[in-house]
Amino acid sequence: MPSTKLSGNEVQEICSTTQNPSFCVQTLNSDPRTAAADLKGLAGISIDMAKASAQETATLISSLVENSSDPKIKGRYQTCAENYDDSIDSLDDCTKSVSSGDYNSLNFQSSAAMDGPVMRLDIFDGPPKDQSQLPSKSEDLEHLCSIILAISKRLIG
Repeated sequence: MPSTKLSGNEVQEICSTTQNPSFCVQTLNSDPRTAAADLKGLAGISIDMAKASAQETATLISSLVENSSDPKIKGRYQTCAENYDDSIDSLDDCTKSVSSGDYNSLNFQSSAAMDGPVMRLDIFDGPPKDQSQLPSKSEDLEHLCSIILAISKRLIG
């Protein structure tokens, strides 16, 4: 695949296939590296953003586990922590997939990374309601993984 800088229209095209196109455009354009990136570079940028989000959320979850007095909520947070660890591992594998040019693996790993935030929805289905920042942070990570997934599909062709 030729290494050519993406145009703004191409970024918009990619973003139109994600879960949240406006989030995608805003997020990718917030990183100055996007302006000079080719498709492979954009994958790397997206993975970097997703890793940072997942690690930040994992830190939040650790704090929630530590500070939760409700055993039911604490158990839910502990399950979320395990799922986020798996998501971070999958995002690390995404980096390896891009480096090796294995875009089918990138597709698989980005989908696997999305499981952490998606599973959080199932874990907190029902009372008591999660009052923390975890729901919005999980949604952000899900959207970031959706960007990686869209880019992987484009790289596969």
